[in-house]
Amino acid sequence: MLIKVVEGSNIPVYRQIVVQLKALIDQGVIEVNKPLPSTRSLSKKMGINRGTIDRAYKELQAFGYLSSRPGSYHVVLNRKTEAVYSPDRKSDIPWQEASNLESNELFMDNKKRSIGGVPASMAVDSALVDLSKHQLDPRLLPIQDLKRCVNHILTKYGAKALDFCPAAGNDDLREYIAQRMRLHGISTCKDEILITNGSQEALSLLCQFLVRPGRKIVGESPTYFSVLTLLKFAKADLVGVPMNGEGMDLDHLERVLGKESVSFIYTIPNFQNPTGITTSHHHRERLLGLAVKYKVPIVEDGFEEEMKYYGKVPLPIKSIDERNVVIYVGTFTKSLFPGIRIGWINADKECIDRLTAIKQCTHLRCSNFSQMVLWYFCKEGYYDLHIRKLHRVFRKRMDTAHSIMQKSFPEKVSWSRPAGGYNFWVRMPKKLTPRQLCNYMAGHGVIVTPGAYFFLDQTESEYFRISLARINDDEIKEGLARLGKALRQLSVEI
Repeated sequence: MLIKVVEGSNIPVYRQIVVQLKALIDQGVIEVNKPLPSTRSLSKKMGINRGTIDRAYKELQAFGYLSSRPGSYHVVLNRKTEAVYSPDRKSDIPWQEASNLESNELFMDNKKRSIGGVPASMAVDSALVDLSKHQLDPRLLPIQDLKRCVNHILTKYGAKALDFCPAAGNDDLREYIAQRMRLHGISTCKDEILITNGSQEALSLLCQFLVRPGRKIVGESPTYFSVLTLLKFAKADLVGVPMNGEGMDLDHLERVLGKESVSFIYTIPNFQNPTGITTSHHHRERLLGLAVKYKVPIVEDGFEEEMKYYGKVPLPIKSIDERNVVIYVGTFTKSLFPGIRIGWINADKECIDRLTAIKQCTHLRCSNFSQMVLWYFCKEGYYDLHIRKLHRVFRKRMDTAHSIMQKSFPEKVSWSRPAGGYNFWVRMPKKLTPRQLCNYMAGHGVIVTPGAYFFLDQTESEYFRISLARINDDEIKEGLARLGKALRQLSVEI
Protein backbone atom coordinates (compact mmCIF):
# COMPACT_ATOMS: atom_id res chain seq x y z
CA MET A 1 0.00 0.00 0.00
CA LEU A 2 1.81 3.07 -1.27
CA ILE A 3 0.90 6.35 0.41
CA LYS A 4 2.94 9.53 0.03
CA VAL A 5 2.53 12.70 2.02
CA VAL A 6 3.89 16.14 1.23
CA GLU A 7 5.31 17.96 4.22
CA GLY A 8 4.55 21.69 4.36
CA SER A 9 1.47 21.36 2.16
CA ASN A 10 -1.66 23.45 2.79
CA ILE A 11 -3.51 20.11 3.04
CA PRO A 12 -3.13 18.53 6.51
CA VAL A 13 -1.24 15.21 6.58
CA TYR A 14 -4.23 13.22 7.88
CA ARG A 15 -6.35 14.61 5.05
CA GLN A 16 -3.73 13.56 2.45
CA ILE A 17 -3.88 10.02 3.87
CA VAL A 18 -7.70 10.01 3.79
CA VAL A 19 -7.80 11.12 0.14
CA GLN A 20 -5.27 8.52 -1.00
CA LEU A 21 -6.86 5.65 0.93
CA LYS A 22 -10.31 6.55 -0.42
CA ALA A 23 -8.93 6.47 -3.97
CA LEU A 24 -7.22 3.10 -3.43
CA ILE A 25 -10.41 1.58 -1.99
CA ASP A 26 -12.68 3.08 -4.72
CA GLN A 27 -10.36 1.76 -7.43
CA GLY A 28 -10.32 -1.73 -5.87
CA VAL A 29 -6.59 -1.66 -5.18
CA ILE A 30 -7.39 -2.36 -1.55
CA GLU A 31 -9.91 -5.18 -1.55
CA VAL A 32 -13.14 -5.40 0.44
CA ASN A 33 -12.83 -7.20 3.82
CA LYS A 34 -9.07 -6.74 3.76
CA PRO A 35 -7.63 -5.37 7.01
CA LEU A 36 -5.51 -2.22 6.86
CA PRO A 37 -2.18 -1.96 8.64
CA SER A 38 -2.50 -1.09 12.31
CA THR A 39 -2.06 2.55 13.26
CA ARG A 40 1.13 1.59 15.06
CA SER A 41 2.73 -0.23 12.11
CA LEU A 42 1.67 2.36 9.51
CA SER A 43 2.89 5.16 11.76
CA LYS A 44 6.26 3.47 12.08
CA LYS A 45 6.52 2.71 8.39
CA MET A 46 5.67 6.28 7.26
CA GLY A 47 7.47 8.06 10.08
CA ILE A 48 4.26 9.86 11.01
CA ASN A 49 2.67 10.44 14.40
CA ARG A 50 0.34 7.58 15.31
CA GLY A 51 -2.42 10.04 16.26
CA THR A 52 -2.43 11.34 12.65
CA ILE A 53 -2.97 7.82 11.28
CA ASP A 54 -5.71 7.23 13.85
CA ARG A 55 -7.48 10.45 12.85
CA ALA A 56 -7.39 9.45 9.18
CA TYR A 57 -8.80 5.98 9.95
CA LYS A 58 -11.60 7.46 12.08
CA GLU A 59 -12.63 9.82 9.26
CA LEU A 60 -12.72 6.92 6.77
CA GLN A 61 -14.78 4.97 9.27
CA ALA A 62 -17.23 7.89 9.55
CA PHE A 63 -17.53 7.93 5.74
CA GLY A 64 -18.42 4.23 5.75
CA TYR A 65 -15.14 2.98 4.24
CA LEU A 66 -13.89 1.07 7.31
CA SER A 67 -15.22 -0.88 10.24
CA SER A 68 -13.39 -1.49 13.48
CA ARG A 69 -13.84 -3.06 16.88
CA PRO A 70 -11.70 -2.35 19.94
CA GLY A 71 -8.47 -4.29 19.80
CA SER A 72 -8.95 -5.35 16.15
CA TYR A 73 -7.78 -4.18 12.75
CA HIS A 74 -9.65 -1.68 10.55
CA VAL A 75 -11.36 -3.66 7.77
CA VAL A 76 -12.43 -2.29 4.37
CA LEU A 77 -16.23 -2.35 3.86
CA ASN A 78 -18.26 -2.98 0.73
CA ARG A 79 -19.49 0.58 0.41
CA LYS A 80 -21.56 2.31 -2.22
CA THR A 81 -19.66 5.07 -4.00
CA GLU A 82 -20.90 8.66 -3.93
CA ALA A 83 -23.65 9.46 -6.44
CA VAL A 84 -22.34 11.51 -9.36
CA TYR A 85 -24.46 14.43 -10.50
CA SER A 86 -25.85 14.35 -14.01
CA PRO A 87 -28.48 16.66 -15.52
CA ASP A 88 -30.19 13.56 -16.90
CA ARG A 89 -30.35 11.80 -13.53
CA LYS A 90 -33.93 10.76 -12.70
CA SER A 91 -35.55 9.92 -9.39
CA ASP A 92 -37.31 6.66 -8.69
CA ILE A 93 -40.01 8.65 -6.91
CA PRO A 94 -42.94 9.62 -9.18
CA TRP A 95 -43.20 13.17 -7.81
CA GLN A 96 -46.47 13.94 -9.57
CA GLU A 97 -48.09 11.00 -7.79
CA ALA A 98 -46.35 11.73 -4.49
CA SER A 99 -47.37 15.40 -4.33
CA ASN A 100 -50.80 16.64 -3.30
CA LEU A 101 -53.32 18.15 -5.70
CA GLU A 102 -52.64 21.77 -4.71
CA SER A 103 -48.87 21.54 -5.18
CA ASN A 104 -49.35 19.79 -8.53
CA GLU A 105 -51.61 22.60 -9.72
CA LEU A 106 -49.17 25.22 -8.44
CA PHE A 107 -46.31 23.50 -10.27
CA MET A 108 -48.25 23.38 -13.53
CA ASP A 109 -49.33 27.00 -13.19
CA ASN A 110 -45.72 28.06 -12.69
CA LYS A 111 -44.66 26.10 -15.76
CA LYS A 112 -47.34 27.79 -17.85
CA ARG A 113 -46.80 31.26 -16.45
CA SER A 114 -43.90 33.12 -17.95
CA ILE A 115 -41.30 35.18 -16.15
CA GLY A 116 -42.60 38.73 -16.19
CA GLY A 117 -45.04 37.91 -18.97
CA VAL A 118 -42.81 36.07 -21.43
CA PRO A 119 -41.14 32.68 -21.61
CA ALA A 120 -37.87 32.51 -19.70
CA SER A 121 -35.91 32.15 -22.94
CA MET A 122 -37.21 35.54 -24.08
CA ALA A 123 -36.62 37.24 -20.73
CA VAL A 124 -32.85 36.94 -21.06
CA ASP A 125 -32.85 38.69 -24.44
CA SER A 126 -31.26 42.09 -23.78
CA ALA A 127 -32.78 43.46 -26.99
CA LEU A 128 -36.22 43.38 -25.35
CA VAL A 129 -37.36 46.33 -23.23
CA ASP A 130 -38.93 44.87 -20.11
CA LEU A 131 -42.03 46.77 -18.98
CA SER A 132 -43.22 43.95 -16.72
CA LYS A 133 -40.87 43.95 -13.72
CA HIS A 134 -42.50 45.19 -10.52
CA GLN A 135 -39.33 45.31 -8.41
CA LEU A 136 -37.61 48.57 -7.55
CA ASP A 137 -34.85 49.74 -9.91
CA PRO A 138 -31.55 48.63 -8.28
CA ARG A 139 -29.88 51.77 -9.62
CA LEU A 140 -31.95 53.76 -7.11
CA LEU A 141 -30.99 51.78 -4.00
CA PRO A 142 -29.09 53.75 -1.29
CA ILE A 143 -26.24 51.26 -1.05
CA GLN A 144 -23.72 53.52 0.69
CA ASP A 145 -26.20 54.55 3.36
CA LEU A 146 -27.03 50.89 3.96
CA LYS A 147 -23.33 50.02 4.19
CA ARG A 148 -22.86 52.64 6.94
CA CYS A 149 -25.78 51.13 8.85
CA VAL A 150 -24.45 47.58 8.50
CA ASN A 151 -21.05 48.65 9.82
CA HIS A 152 -22.62 50.51 12.73
CA ILE A 153 -24.80 47.56 13.80
CA LEU A 154 -21.92 45.07 13.61
CA THR A 155 -19.55 47.39 15.44
CA LYS A 156 -21.96 48.37 18.21
CA TYR A 157 -23.91 45.16 18.75
CA GLY A 158 -21.61 42.41 17.44
CA ALA A 159 -22.90 38.90 18.11
CA LYS A 160 -26.15 40.25 19.59
CA ALA A 161 -27.18 41.36 16.12
CA LEU A 162 -26.73 37.80 14.86
CA ASP A 163 -28.73 36.17 17.64
CA PHE A 164 -32.43 35.25 17.64
CA CYS A 165 -34.98 38.02 17.94
CA PRO A 166 -38.51 37.77 19.37
CA ALA A 167 -40.92 35.77 17.20
CA ALA A 168 -42.99 38.91 16.60
CA GLY A 169 -39.88 40.73 15.36
CA ASN A 170 -37.22 43.12 16.60
CA ASP A 171 -38.73 45.43 19.23
CA ASP A 172 -37.02 48.58 17.93
CA LEU A 173 -38.20 47.98 14.37
CA ARG A 174 -41.75 47.21 15.55
CA GLU A 175 -41.77 50.47 17.50
CA TYR A 176 -40.52 52.38 14.45
CA ILE A 177 -43.22 50.82 12.23
CA ALA A 178 -45.88 51.71 14.81
CA GLN A 179 -44.64 55.32 14.72
CA ARG A 180 -44.71 55.23 10.91
CA MET A 181 -48.28 53.90 10.97
CA ARG A 182 -49.26 56.82 13.23
CA LEU A 183 -47.95 59.20 10.56
CA HIS A 184 -50.50 57.59 8.23
CA GLY A 185 -53.29 58.20 10.71
CA ILE A 186 -53.31 54.72 12.27
CA SER A 187 -53.46 54.72 16.08
CA THR A 188 -51.37 51.71 17.11
CA CYS A 189 -48.42 50.44 19.16
CA LYS A 190 -45.62 47.90 18.68
CA ASP A 191 -47.65 45.12 20.34
CA GLU A 192 -50.00 45.32 17.35
CA ILE A 193 -47.13 44.77 14.88
CA LEU A 194 -45.81 41.44 13.60
CA ILE A 195 -42.69 41.43 11.39
CA THR A 196 -42.87 39.08 8.40
CA ASN A 197 -40.69 37.95 5.51
CA GLY A 198 -42.20 40.47 3.09
CA SER A 199 -45.92 40.97 2.46
CA GLN A 200 -46.26 37.55 0.81
CA GLU A 201 -45.47 35.76 4.07
CA ALA A 202 -47.90 38.09 5.81
CA LEU A 203 -50.67 37.06 3.41
CA SER A 204 -49.66 33.41 3.74
CA LEU A 205 -49.96 33.62 7.54
CA LEU A 206 -53.38 35.23 7.20
CA CYS A 207 -54.51 32.40 4.92
CA GLN A 208 -53.34 29.84 7.49
CA PHE A 209 -55.16 31.80 10.18
CA LEU A 210 -58.47 32.66 8.48
CA VAL A 211 -59.15 30.31 5.55
CA ARG A 212 -61.79 27.73 6.52
CA PRO A 213 -63.77 25.16 4.52
CA GLY A 214 -67.16 26.48 3.49
CA ARG A 215 -66.17 30.13 3.78
CA LYS A 216 -65.32 32.43 0.88
CA ILE A 217 -62.52 34.93 0.42
CA VAL A 218 -63.70 38.09 -1.30
CA GLY A 219 -61.30 40.17 -3.39
CA GLU A 220 -61.15 42.65 -6.21
CA SER A 221 -61.24 41.41 -9.78
CA PRO A 222 -58.66 41.91 -11.18
CA THR A 223 -56.19 41.63 -8.31
CA TYR A 224 -52.53 40.92 -7.49
CA PHE A 225 -51.77 37.58 -9.21
CA SER A 226 -49.51 36.22 -6.45
CA VAL A 227 -52.49 36.42 -4.10
CA LEU A 228 -54.56 34.39 -6.55
CA THR A 229 -51.86 31.71 -6.56
CA LEU A 230 -51.55 31.78 -2.77
CA LEU A 231 -55.30 31.49 -2.20
CA LYS A 232 -55.55 28.63 -4.66
CA PHE A 233 -52.73 26.78 -2.88
CA ALA A 234 -54.43 27.44 0.49
CA LYS A 235 -57.60 25.75 -0.84
CA ALA A 236 -59.46 29.05 -0.49
CA ASP A 237 -62.67 29.67 -2.42
CA LEU A 238 -62.18 33.15 -3.88
CA VAL A 239 -65.10 35.29 -5.03
CA GLY A 240 -63.97 38.07 -7.36
CA VAL A 241 -65.90 41.34 -7.07
CA PRO A 242 -65.74 43.42 -10.27
CA MET A 243 -64.08 46.82 -10.15
CA ASN A 244 -65.40 50.07 -11.53
CA GLY A 245 -63.73 53.46 -11.72
CA GLU A 246 -64.15 53.91 -7.97
CA GLY A 247 -62.63 50.57 -6.97
CA MET A 248 -64.37 47.42 -5.80
CA ASP A 249 -68.10 47.49 -6.70
CA LEU A 250 -69.53 47.80 -3.19
CA ASP A 251 -73.13 47.07 -4.24
CA HIS A 252 -71.89 43.77 -5.65
CA LEU A 253 -69.84 43.18 -2.51
CA GLU A 254 -72.86 43.70 -0.26
CA ARG A 255 -74.86 41.15 -2.22
CA VAL A 256 -72.02 38.64 -1.74
CA LEU A 257 -71.75 39.36 1.99
CA GLY A 258 -75.51 39.00 2.34
CA LYS A 259 -75.61 35.47 0.99
CA GLU A 260 -72.14 33.97 1.59
CA SER A 261 -70.12 33.06 4.68
CA VAL A 262 -66.88 35.05 4.24
CA SER A 263 -63.48 34.66 5.96
CA PHE A 264 -62.07 38.03 4.91
CA ILE A 265 -62.19 40.78 2.30
CA TYR A 266 -58.88 41.42 0.50
CA THR A 267 -58.38 44.90 -0.94
CA ILE A 268 -55.61 47.17 -2.25
CA PRO A 269 -57.05 50.69 -1.80
CA ASN A 270 -53.97 52.64 -2.97
CA PHE A 271 -52.66 52.32 -6.56
CA GLN A 272 -54.36 48.94 -6.84
CA ASN A 273 -52.29 46.26 -8.54
CA PRO A 274 -52.88 46.01 -11.47
CA THR A 275 -55.44 48.79 -12.21
CA GLY A 276 -53.70 51.67 -10.38
CA ILE A 277 -57.04 52.80 -8.90
CA THR A 278 -56.99 54.67 -5.58
CA THR A 279 -60.31 54.54 -3.75
CA SER A 280 -61.89 57.65 -2.20
CA HIS A 281 -62.41 58.25 1.51
CA HIS A 282 -66.15 57.73 1.04
CA HIS A 283 -65.51 54.36 -0.65
CA ARG A 284 -63.27 53.33 2.27
CA GLU A 285 -65.87 54.37 4.83
CA ARG A 286 -68.59 52.35 3.13
CA LEU A 287 -66.34 49.29 2.71
CA LEU A 288 -65.45 49.45 6.41
CA GLY A 289 -69.13 49.83 7.28
CA LEU A 290 -69.97 46.65 5.36
CA ALA A 291 -67.19 44.75 7.14
CA VAL A 292 -68.47 45.89 10.54
CA LYS A 293 -72.09 45.09 9.62
CA TYR A 294 -71.30 41.54 8.51
CA LYS A 295 -68.47 41.02 11.04
CA VAL A 296 -65.92 40.19 8.34
CA PRO A 297 -62.25 41.27 8.66
CA ILE A 298 -60.69 43.41 5.95
CA VAL A 299 -57.13 42.62 4.83
CA GLU A 300 -55.82 45.98 3.61
CA ASP A 301 -52.74 45.53 1.43
CA GLY A 302 -50.74 48.76 1.71
CA PHE A 303 -47.75 47.48 -0.25
CA GLU A 304 -47.13 50.88 -1.92
CA GLU A 305 -48.47 53.15 0.81
CA GLU A 306 -45.42 55.44 0.64
CA MET A 307 -45.44 55.84 -3.15
CA LYS A 308 -47.81 58.81 -3.53
CA TYR A 309 -46.82 61.37 -6.16
CA TYR A 310 -49.91 63.38 -7.06
CA GLY A 311 -52.50 65.22 -4.97
CA LYS A 312 -53.91 64.05 -1.67
CA VAL A 313 -54.30 60.30 -1.25
CA PRO A 314 -56.81 59.25 1.46
CA LEU A 315 -55.56 57.75 4.69
CA PRO A 316 -55.62 53.95 5.04
CA ILE A 317 -58.88 52.19 5.89
CA LYS A 318 -57.15 51.11 9.09
CA SER A 319 -56.97 54.77 10.16
CA ILE A 320 -60.78 54.96 10.60
CA ASP A 321 -61.12 51.46 12.06
CA GLU A 322 -62.70 51.90 15.51
CA ARG A 323 -63.82 48.26 15.77
CA ASN A 324 -60.45 46.60 15.06
CA VAL A 325 -61.71 44.71 12.01
CA VAL A 326 -58.95 45.84 9.62
CA ILE A 327 -55.73 43.86 9.24
CA TYR A 328 -53.13 46.09 7.57
CA VAL A 329 -50.28 44.51 5.59
CA GLY A 330 -47.23 46.63 4.79
CA THR A 331 -43.79 46.06 3.29
CA PHE A 332 -40.44 47.74 2.65
CA THR A 333 -39.92 45.56 -0.43
CA LYS A 334 -41.58 47.84 -3.00
CA SER A 335 -40.05 51.08 -1.75
CA LEU A 336 -36.63 50.11 -0.43
CA PHE A 337 -34.51 46.93 -0.63
CA PRO A 338 -36.35 44.06 -2.38
CA GLY A 339 -33.82 41.47 -1.18
CA ILE A 340 -34.09 42.30 2.52
CA ARG A 341 -37.68 40.98 2.48
CA ILE A 342 -39.18 42.73 5.50
CA GLY A 343 -42.90 43.33 5.80
CA TRP A 344 -45.37 43.55 8.66
CA ILE A 345 -48.93 43.02 9.82
CA ASN A 346 -50.69 45.70 11.89
CA ALA A 347 -53.84 44.39 13.60
CA ASP A 348 -55.71 43.87 16.86
CA LYS A 349 -53.34 42.52 19.55
CA GLU A 350 -55.13 39.18 19.89
CA CYS A 351 -54.99 38.77 16.12
CA ILE A 352 -51.23 39.50 16.21
CA ASP A 353 -50.69 37.03 19.05
CA ARG A 354 -52.51 34.29 17.15
CA LEU A 355 -50.54 35.03 13.97
CA THR A 356 -47.29 35.00 15.96
CA ALA A 357 -48.12 31.50 17.22
CA ILE A 358 -48.58 30.35 13.61
CA LYS A 359 -45.34 32.03 12.58
CA GLN A 360 -43.44 30.30 15.38
CA CYS A 361 -44.79 26.94 14.19
CA THR A 362 -44.19 27.37 10.46
CA HIS A 363 -41.49 30.02 9.91
CA LEU A 364 -39.87 30.42 13.34
CA ARG A 365 -38.37 33.92 13.09
CA CYS A 366 -37.09 36.53 10.64
CA SER A 367 -33.49 37.72 10.49
CA ASN A 368 -32.61 39.81 13.55
CA PHE A 369 -29.60 41.32 11.79
CA SER A 370 -31.51 42.64 8.77
CA GLN A 371 -34.22 44.00 11.08
CA MET A 372 -31.67 45.85 13.23
CA VAL A 373 -29.97 47.28 10.14
CA LEU A 374 -33.30 48.42 8.71
CA TRP A 375 -34.34 49.95 12.03
CA TYR A 376 -31.11 51.97 12.24
CA PHE A 377 -31.42 52.96 8.56
CA CYS A 378 -34.88 54.35 9.24
CA LYS A 379 -33.98 55.93 12.59
CA GLU A 380 -31.09 57.88 11.05
CA GLY A 381 -33.44 59.42 8.46
CA TYR A 382 -32.11 57.56 5.42
CA TYR A 383 -35.51 56.05 4.64
CA ASP A 384 -37.24 59.45 4.49
CA LEU A 385 -34.49 60.80 2.21
CA HIS A 386 -34.84 57.74 -0.03
CA ILE A 387 -38.63 58.09 -0.26
CA ARG A 388 -38.35 61.76 -1.26
CA LYS A 389 -35.88 60.77 -3.97
CA LEU A 390 -38.23 58.04 -5.26
CA HIS A 391 -41.09 60.53 -5.43
CA ARG A 392 -39.04 62.84 -7.64
CA VAL A 393 -37.82 60.03 -9.88
CA PHE A 394 -41.12 58.23 -10.34
CA ARG A 395 -43.23 61.35 -10.72
CA LYS A 396 -40.97 62.18 -13.66
CA ARG A 397 -41.13 58.62 -15.01
CA MET A 398 -44.92 58.55 -14.77
CA ASP A 399 -45.20 61.94 -16.49
CA THR A 400 -42.82 60.83 -19.24
CA ALA A 401 -44.70 57.60 -19.78
CA HIS A 402 -48.11 59.25 -19.84
CA SER A 403 -46.94 61.84 -22.37
CA ILE A 404 -45.49 59.19 -24.71
CA MET A 405 -48.59 57.02 -24.40
CA GLN A 406 -50.80 59.96 -25.36
CA LYS A 407 -48.73 60.53 -28.49
CA SER A 408 -47.97 56.93 -29.46
CA PHE A 409 -50.99 54.82 -28.53
CA PRO A 410 -53.95 54.56 -30.95
CA GLU A 411 -57.37 55.96 -29.99
CA LYS A 412 -58.81 52.50 -29.44
CA VAL A 413 -56.41 51.95 -26.53
CA SER A 414 -57.13 53.34 -23.05
CA TRP A 415 -55.22 53.26 -19.76
CA SER A 416 -55.32 54.32 -16.12
CA ARG A 417 -53.57 57.40 -14.72
CA PRO A 418 -52.60 56.36 -11.17
CA ALA A 419 -51.85 58.78 -8.32
CA GLY A 420 -48.79 56.77 -7.33
CA GLY A 421 -47.10 53.40 -7.52
CA TYR A 422 -45.43 52.08 -10.66
CA ASN A 423 -48.13 50.69 -12.95
CA PHE A 424 -50.36 51.53 -15.88
CA TRP A 425 -53.31 49.26 -16.68
CA VAL A 426 -53.83 49.28 -20.44
CA ARG A 427 -56.91 48.14 -22.34
CA MET A 428 -56.52 46.96 -25.93
CA PRO A 429 -59.28 46.70 -28.56
CA LYS A 430 -58.85 42.91 -28.67
CA LYS A 431 -58.71 39.97 -26.25
CA LEU A 432 -55.58 37.81 -26.31
CA THR A 433 -54.38 34.81 -24.36
CA PRO A 434 -51.20 35.34 -22.33
CA ARG A 435 -49.16 33.36 -24.86
CA GLN A 436 -50.59 35.30 -27.81
CA LEU A 437 -49.89 38.61 -26.07
CA CYS A 438 -46.36 37.63 -25.01
CA ASN A 439 -45.38 36.43 -28.47
CA TYR A 440 -46.93 39.43 -30.18
CA MET A 441 -45.24 42.00 -27.92
CA ALA A 442 -41.90 40.15 -27.94
CA GLY A 443 -42.06 40.31 -31.73
CA HIS A 444 -42.08 44.10 -31.36
CA GLY A 445 -39.18 44.09 -28.87
CA VAL A 446 -41.11 44.71 -25.66
CA ILE A 447 -42.32 42.73 -22.60
CA VAL A 448 -45.54 43.41 -20.69
CA THR A 449 -47.53 41.41 -18.11
CA PRO A 450 -50.70 39.83 -19.54
CA GLY A 451 -53.87 41.06 -17.88
CA ALA A 452 -55.28 37.54 -17.77
CA TYR A 453 -52.87 36.72 -14.93
CA PHE A 454 -54.82 39.05 -12.62
CA PHE A 455 -58.18 37.32 -13.09
CA LEU A 456 -59.45 34.03 -11.68
CA ASP A 457 -59.90 32.28 -15.05
CA GLN A 458 -56.52 33.50 -16.47
CA THR A 459 -57.55 32.58 -20.02
CA GLU A 460 -57.65 35.69 -22.18
CA SER A 461 -58.03 39.40 -21.61
CA GLU A 462 -58.01 42.73 -23.42
CA TYR A 463 -55.80 44.16 -20.63
CA PHE A 464 -52.09 44.18 -19.84
CA ARG A 465 -49.97 45.86 -17.18
CA ILE A 466 -46.98 48.16 -17.69
CA SER A 467 -44.57 48.68 -14.78
CA LEU A 468 -42.03 51.50 -14.62
CA ALA A 469 -40.43 50.22 -11.41
CA ARG A 470 -37.21 48.93 -12.95
CA ILE A 471 -36.58 51.08 -16.02
CA ASN A 472 -35.19 54.60 -16.48
CA ASP A 473 -36.39 57.44 -18.71
CA ASP A 474 -34.48 56.31 -21.81
CA GLU A 475 -35.81 52.75 -21.46
CA ILE A 476 -39.33 54.11 -20.93
CA LYS A 477 -39.14 56.16 -24.12
CA GLU A 478 -37.81 53.28 -26.20
CA GLY A 479 -40.11 50.67 -24.68
CA LEU A 480 -43.29 52.72 -25.02
CA ALA A 481 -42.39 53.73 -28.57
CA ARG A 482 -42.15 50.04 -29.47
CA LEU A 483 -45.34 49.32 -27.57
CA GLY A 484 -47.18 52.10 -29.38
CA LYS A 485 -46.10 50.68 -32.72
CA ALA A 486 -47.31 47.22 -31.70
CA LEU A 487 -50.69 48.55 -30.58
CA ARG A 488 -51.17 50.60 -33.74
CA GLN A 489 -50.48 47.51 -35.84
CA LEU A 490 -52.88 45.47 -33.66
CA SER A 491 -55.59 48.08 -34.19
CA VAL A 492 -55.14 47.83 -37.95
CA GLU A 493 -55.31 44.03 -37.83
CA ILE A 494 -58.67 44.00 -36.06
